[in-house]
Amino acid sequence: MKELKIGYWPLSANLKSPGDRRRVVFWAKARGHTLVTDLSKKVDVIIASERSDFNSALLVKKNIPIVFDLVDGYLSPQNSIEDFARGLAKKIAGQISGEIRPFSHHVKDFCSRSNAVICSSPEQEALIKPFNANTCTILDSHEEIPFIAANHKIVVPNSATNIIWEGQPATIRGVRGISPVLSQLSKIHNLQFDFVTDEKYFQVLNRYFERKTVELLKRDLFGISTNFRIINWSIDNLTRAAQKATVAMIPISLNVPMQSLKPENRLLIMWRLGLPCLTSPSAAYIRVGKLAGVSAVCNDSRDWLSNFERLLTDCDFAKDEVLRGQNYLQENHTKAILLKKWDTVFESVLG
Repeated sequence: MKELKIGYWPLSANLKSPGDRRRVVFWAKARGHTLVTDLSKKVDVIIASERSDFNSALLVKKNIPIVFDLVDGYLSPQNSIEDFARGLAKKIAGQISGEIRPFSHHVKDFCSRSNAVICSSPEQEALIKPFNANTCTILDSHEEIPFIAANHKIVVPNSATNIIWEGQPATIRGVRGISPVLSQLSKIHNLQFDFVTDEKYFQVLNRYFERKTVELLKRDLFGISTNFRIINWSIDNLTRAAQKATVAMIPISLNVPMQSLKPENRLLIMWRLGLPCLTSPSAAYIRVGKLAGVSAVCNDSRDWLSNFERLLTDCDFAKDEVLRGQNYLQENHTKAILLKKWDTVFESVLG
């Protein structure tokens, strides 16, 4: 494929958000393509993100293929009220033009108008394909995260043991569902819970009503409110926290479609960092857990408790879980595999 000039409507102005740098930016940089964020300029192809104004004249240029990178599950809103409110909020904020409609309606229409759609999980792909047959699943690149060999720590009685959570504040409330389990574990073990995330977040459209993440966690982790700390997200901080940790956890709110449809990226990152990890039973985690042959998925509180206990006390089992996860990474989630998938999408729209 020749070097392309790609028009891109990004998620962040500096292209540094995970949804930019781990996806389009990763591929364009690796293949030597040029990204242009001024869509009024001449380009070979346009990539639209979830933050695009789908009704903008800049996205209806004739003879210029459009690829829609739809990372999140906006086709599955929690309810019609939330869906309409999101569409209204984006209209008021100037993020989207045209008539006021439920946001999922804008997304469906744009999927149909695009030449190709990229999503981040097979579960999302199944929901998108009725609107665009040329839909492909591509996970994030995690090349920025160091690959650490499995070397599980032996838990020393009475010494502090770290359990890590990583992600954006938007997904942190899933921990509320297992707070009683974490409280019970803390009565048996001397535990420290590290949350590697942003210290502040916005409640609306990632722009309005700033809040402190620590206040959110204090409400949700009532039983261990003195046993956790927030570590500001950076690659270095995440790596250091992972090297001190024994186990990772990814509890999610399964009753929230935007959360339950999330792909397996965070689980793969924990394996990459050399940690065994426990998750809620979302479709993505069930699928990957079976393929990797690990015991990651916890279906209820009893599973969470027993699986935590085994990982904290059985060093050989914990190490084997990591090795299985890392074998899965090496077979299914390499740089070459991801780049080839991106190439194939653009070959399909450019001919």
